[in-house]
Amino acid sequence: MRRVGIYGIFGLYNYGCEAILRGTVDFVRRLFGNDCSIVYYSRNYQEDKRIADELKISIVSISRRSTFLSKCCSKMIDILQIQITPFYKAEFERIIRESDVVMLVGGDLYTLPAYLRKRKRYRYVNYLVEFGNRAMKKGKSIMIYGASIGPFGEYRKALFYYKEHFKKVNAIICREQISVDYLKTLGIKDNVTMLPDPAFLVKDPQKMYIEKKYIGINMSEFSLRELYGSVGEDVILKLSTLLENLYLNTGKPLMFIPHVIHPAEKSDDDVAFLSKVFEKLPDKVKEESIFVKPESFLDTKHYLKQCVIAICARMHCAVNAITVHTPALFLVYSTKALGMAEYVYGNREWCVSFCDIEEKLGEKVKDMLENVEALQNQILNCQQLSIEKYEAYVHKCKDEKQWAV
Repeated sequence: MRRVGIYGIFGLYNYGCEAILRGTVDFVRRLFGNDCSIVYYSRNYQEDKRIADELKISIVSISRRSTFLSKCCSKMIDILQIQITPFYKAEFERIIRESDVVMLVGGDLYTLPAYLRKRKRYRYVNYLVEFGNRAMKKGKSIMIYGASIGPFGEYRKALFYYKEHFKKVNAIICREQISVDYLKTLGIKDNVTMLPDPAFLVKDPQKMYIEKKYIGINMSEFSLRELYGSVGEDVILKLSTLLENLYLNTGKPLMFIPHVIHPAEKSDDDVAFLSKVFEKLPDKVKEESIFVKPESFLDTKHYLKQCVIAICARMHCAVNAITVHTPALFLVYSTKALGMAEYVYGNREWCVSFCDIEEKLGEKVKDMLENVEALQNQILNCQQLSIEKYEAYVHKCKDEKQWAV
């Protein structure tokens, strides 16, 4: 019986990570059969078990307490740009010992924020690269799955570090063509395949029709920090004013939809950030609009189905909307949004960069509302194509008695 480990997700409080886990479990069973052993290695065990228990997989805790000393060490390593990943050896050895194949998943784990890669020199070491290299030396198979990869800037040491790793990995399954094309520029192509994001495999458990009347709003401090490094009150006020104008110009109430709920880390908590934006709205707009708090990726579908369109900073929130036939406008802070928009719509028309949001958001929303029916047909076709791509890939692997190795 094949033992498959799933590693790289920090916690299912990020509903995008929940989508990746659910899609990965579906994919693993398609590829290796329902009798394979699947273990998800969790850093947030209690909450993850509550959300994922229904998947009928083993959930193993690899959480560890951060001491004051370890936090100081990590901060110093980061400041001094020392290319090491401390504190991981024990979990590396456990996962390697207990697995035959390890799926390295997590979406953004092989990307760098724009503000960082513009530098001439930066700390580039990646714990998943270190794990993968160690596991492969011990004869384990490694698949990078559901990933966006790069870009890594022009720092030669960083480029060499990632290139050497990607050459050796058994299989790299990217979730958009941009990553595939970027890997080709690095000379990596023989072990690379493009398959749609794992979220496309996650079915809606509730098939009932719900009237669509809201414009869904998903924004995050994380996405803005990826671009600018920090977010001040002036940005929150600008966004609030922008959304007020959106309400006034469309006549549609707003639904604020968090997709990452992380109370312990306010800078990555959509509830904390969206609450600040919501509170800056005039009372009239707040009375007509609603602020929801979904309990999971699946629960979020219930709210997204009530939206005519959704404006999404979190890429998986956009995919979640698309899977319930709600056209999504991608707010772009990284190439993954561009790649996903190209996959869904065939172009980048339904993207708005945070840099251009004040000038372009209103017009894009107007255009999208005028084309809702055509966009719904387009995303229905995209969903069908996604399933067909997975079926073709699995059949190919089984016909050749391999799994993309």
